Amino acid sequence: MSLLLKSIKLLRTAASFMLLPLLAWSCQLVVEDYDYDCEKDNDMGNLYINVTISVSASPITRANPTGGEYGDDVEKGVEDRETKVNNITLIFYQDANGINTTSDDAKVLCVKYYDVHPFIEGTDKPSSHTHKTGETDDVKSNEILYTTGDQKLDEALLEKGQAYKVLVVANGTVPVMVGDKIKEVREKVLSTVYTGTGISINAADFVMVSESDATVHLNTPVPSSTDENGFVYYFECIHIERLAARIDFWTDKSNGYKTSTDNASYTTPGYEYIVKKSDDTDSNDRFVLTSITPFNLNNGNEFVFKRTNGSSNPYLANETLTNWVVDPYTLTKNGTAHPSYQVSTLDDVKATFDNAFNVTMQEQQTNKLTIGTKDDIIVGYTKENTLSPGVSPLYYYATGLAFEGYYYKNGTGTGEHCVYYYFIRHQGEKDTAHDAYTADNINDAKTELCPSTPAMNFGIVRNNIYRISIDKVTEKTPAEPKITIKIEEEKWRHVDNPAVYI
Repeated sequence: MSLLLKSIKLLRTAASFMLLPLLAWSCQLVVEDYDYDCEKDNDMGNLYINVTISVSASPITRANPTGGEYGDDVEKGVEDRETKVNNITLIFYQDANGINTTSDDAKVLCVKYYDVHPFIEGTDKPSSHTHKTGETDDVKSNEILYTTGDQKLDEALLEKGQAYKVLVVANGTVPVMVGDKIKEVREKVLSTVYTGTGISINAADFVMVSESDATVHLNTPVPSSTDENGFVYYFECIHIERLAARIDFWTDKSNGYKTSTDNASYTTPGYEYIVKKSDDTDSNDRFVLTSITPFNLNNGNEFVFKRTNGSSNPYLANETLTNWVVDPYTLTKNGTAHPSYQVSTLDDVKATFDNAFNVTMQEQQTNKLTIGTKDDIIVGYTKENTLSPGVSPLYYYATGLAFEGYYYKNGTGTGEHCVYYYFIRHQGEKDTAHDAYTADNINDAKTELCPSTPAMNFGIVRNNIYRISIDKVTEKTPAEPKITIKIEEEKWRHVDNPAVYI
């Protein structure tokens, strides 16, 4: 700044203090709190908005639906690839009822796109604006922040002093234009919710959107740290969640990964399980899990903004036992054939187990995670797939996993090839693990319908980690051995619910 400008600024400051008593009757001046009735007659300078994205690192388990929207456990996701936010799109509109409005007059007023970069504490924005009011310290400590930095506000689109509803889309674009009805925007769908195949760890750039309706206010700006003539609006944070779900296999009850080095019979390596006798004691038999294949995956569209079955305020609503998530096809899942939008169907897997979605335990040794002391395998990522209660046959519509392995009598020999089928479900209606289907009884699922109560026991819902493990393998006596499956459904908060702060 030149000496002349500094002198002028000092004179202006001195004049302000001299005139303060005269102005007090017409406008109260408050430090860092600007009254527009007073400021509107003066030059406010340059106006900016600053948007910060927070990716939370504490997913919540919802294995039992009574855990509600946020459940009762914590599980970290994968940093960098899963947490990375590249850009955000903000959709501004005005309506007292928000996204659930019934008015045709509620329309998009402004659409803004911004790139983001990692947040630097003390540089990008004051720390008092980096967390949502009411968040606990453990949530705050597990948030990864991104920010747009200060971005110039276009006053022709947004007005000072006004309150707006805001919808957020991160890492993706939605065909929305100024003038579009909110009633139409909320029905938008996407056919791509991440880049990559979604098989194992081959997925990135996850699309994330608003978790709930948000209101922001263009008032009380603070001075810019980079522009002496600038003022910045910081809004209350907006949480966003990812459209994809993740399916994991956790090796909790296994003896660990074994190869032919550990046992000459294990020519196909995998995770070894001690087989249980009928009295639940250990036998000498062993089961080695060698690969997993997901089936009945939704490869069609997904609603951009979460939608539930409720007739009252169904958009961006929390899930409950009676208010479950629906996808664009839920109400049509009532046939006796796999729909065209599904890939890796159950019939495909039964015919050719080793398909493109097959994940072998051997190849995952370089990709595995660790939960506690046990390996955790990312089987893949997928879109929402929810069923129609009391109507949808599990066989044709429910997403599941096929487990392939070998049963070794007394832990030796060639090993008997075994395949088990499991439909992914919340633990829900019982506390114990569920039996998986075998080749002998899997056709029973053609007539087994999604239960009416609670319907959300079955189905894949956005932003969740479905962590599945083998709870027990029972011995062959003489029928085919059985395995029972346990599921823990995790709220994927390490990549979900990034909180957006403007």
